[in-house]
Amino acid sequence: MKADLTDGFVYAEGIQRTNVDCTHCSRVFVAKINHDLDGNHKIICPYCGHEHWRAIKKGIVTADRWGSQHGPNREVPTERMWSDRTVGIETNTAAEYIRRKWIG
Repeated sequence: MKADLTDGFVYAEGIQRTNVDCTHCSRVFVAKINHDLDGNHKIICPYCGHEHWRAIKKGIVTADRWGSQHGPNREVPTERMWSDRTVGIETNTAAEYIRRKWIG
């Protein structure tokens, strides 16, 4: 894995785990983007199914919108992750229980 800055864009090699903020459900998830493969990378939110697209060219995520000029469409594996912005998640440890009892 190699990543460095090239003219304001990040150049990377291989599969990179990238945090994605879903613009539809506002949750954060991880996308595993293979920067060795040029083309359109289709990223589907594992929470709500909203589609996100990235166009990769020579290891750089471009600012371009996806389209046929960028090569084939590629499915990107995703996974859920914990975020303090995720609704309904609550810490449930002994320390948290004691803290609530003492503080109120």
